[in-house]
Amino acid sequence: MVRETSQTKWTTWLVLFLLALGLGWMYRTTDLAKRPMHTDEAILGMKTLELMNTGRFQYDPHDYHGPFLHYATRLVASFSGWTANTLHEQDLRWVIVLFGMGLILVPVLASDVLGRLGSAIAALLIAVSPMMTYYSRYYIMEVPFALLTAFFMIAAWRWSQSKNVLWLILAGIVLGLMHATKETFILNIAAMFAGWAVAKVVVGSFELKRSSFSFGSKNRGLGWRAAIWLVVIVAAIVSVTLYSNGFHDWQSVKESVLTYQYYVERAGGSGHEKPWHYYLTLLFWRRNAFLWTEALIGGLAILGMLNAFLNARRPSHHRAFLIFLSVYAVALLVGYSILPYKTPWSILCVDHAFALLAGVGVSGIFRILADHPFFKTLVGGLLAAGIYNLCHQTSLAIDYHFPQTRYAASEDHNPYVYSHTSPNLVLLAKHLHDLAALSPEGKDMSVQVIQSEQGWPLGWYLRDLKKVGYQAEIPTAVAAAVVITDVDKEPDVRAKLTGAYETSLYGLRPGINLSVLVQQDLWDKFMGKPPTMPPPAPTTPESPAPPTPAPEALLQSSKTTPAMPPSEALPLAPINPDALLIKPTPEKKTEIIINPPPVGVPPKAQIVTDEEKK
Repeated sequence: MVRETSQTKWTTWLVLFLLALGLGWMYRTTDLAKRPMHTDEAILGMKTLELMNTGRFQYDPHDYHGPFLHYATRLVASFSGWTANTLHEQDLRWVIVLFGMGLILVPVLASDVLGRLGSAIAALLIAVSPMMTYYSRYYIMEVPFALLTAFFMIAAWRWSQSKNVLWLILAGIVLGLMHATKETFILNIAAMFAGWAVAKVVVGSFELKRSSFSFGSKNRGLGWRAAIWLVVIVAAIVSVTLYSNGFHDWQSVKESVLTYQYYVERAGGSGHEKPWHYYLTLLFWRRNAFLWTEALIGGLAILGMLNAFLNARRPSHHRAFLIFLSVYAVALLVGYSILPYKTPWSILCVDHAFALLAGVGVSGIFRILADHPFFKTLVGGLLAAGIYNLCHQTSLAIDYHFPQTRYAASEDHNPYVYSHTSPNLVLLAKHLHDLAALSPEGKDMSVQVIQSEQGWPLGWYLRDLKKVGYQAEIPTAVAAAVVITDVDKEPDVRAKLTGAYETSLYGLRPGINLSVLVQQDLWDKFMGKPPTMPPPAPTTPESPAPPTPAPEALLQSSKTTPAMPPSEALPLAPINPDALLIKPTPEKKTEIIINPPPVGVPPKAQIVTDEEKK
């Protein structure tokens, strides 16, 4: 028979927990700016700048979620001395790091249920989980939302034990922040209700059973109906305060409710459709050049679930919470798997709950092996090897071993990368700033971005340039020193341009390339060439032979205008559109001619080589 064992020593718990904090901090804070900004990060970053500059958050019910992350960033910025003019992507990601470290601390708050060993192992697994780590370095809503969700469940659990109304107020505050973070919080609440219902049927109560001879207070506190109303009222006050910018913008409050009609439409996929088993492959077995798996966490979590349901010797209130957590995690995973719309970060709450249950699974294994020291040592060694494997995957996922971006933005190698920006785009941003430094207009240099997705995340990288326009379709007029467009739109864009432009290619995202057209005179400055000289006047039989051109005149571009009569000659003749790089003809398809990049031109998109295939 399995016997109960004594608790893990405090020293062992402390060593494991400090190891978790150390690994979590190391992986989450190293080279935060190495990976280029994802489109979602850039959009949220611009929304944060809007809040910092204006003091108001403009809610968009279609795509951009609630205001909590932006207010949290502004709060951190006020303590850190960041300003809207100096805010860097590394600063934005630091905010998420803080929430990610908070996820590692959650097991401590539930250590009485998980046990000392279980809470320490859970913290360690959260710290080195490649999925949890990767998105803890990502300026999006999901990690803050996962932390708020965990706090809400623990606050509700603590109230069930102590009946202290302060836990209800905290639960209400956190619930309001959940709604102000992501509108999809209703899926988590539905999964929690399913967990609560099953736990009530199996165990009967979440309350700590006291002896009839106990000298403790007999005050039962609020009933569960009154408790729910208190939580809902507090949550509504918090959510309305944030959405309304301090009770000034009631339209945003209304839209925060009406937004669910848009989410019903998006749930059908909206271009993000994936098979039902997509999330299972992320959690258990997926090969993107390498084998990526968190099967250690998932497998131990399954053991923890079995322990919760089958171990009748566990205190009933602890057992009720673990059954609740088990059903919540499974119900949430099933719910997200049923929806056609899938993005990899959506199941961070599931992954975090699995890690908590995995701690219970490890604790149960060591309890079974309490009288078998050899097998305890063997299992301990296997567990250490599994954690080391998670560390290895995490190192690859965030490019911890590489000085430059290698796998952290490669969809071909990393399953957590989703429609990510090419590292090449950072070079494009630098290239544009170099051109602005050479332009007479400086940062007032005109740039026109004509791209199907309006060039995101270029908006973040070019936010200091003052004359940048963004269009999804080709406008009536195209006139700028630099024009950026989709490769397939270049012929139509060039048809609207006057003058000569040099073309370079840059990658935006996998499968999406950009043509960057730079005015010839600005390009020549960038390349260090002298200004283009006017063409010599043509000769006639009556005219004397033209003088021999100066040596520097031989350096002028071959794409000059045809000779004009002397009466029409201008000091600086315009470039003939017929001599542009793109020459459409009615007989042939449009052909793009791109000169090889000379010395000094930023390199084009680089292809990551799979080292295992060498």
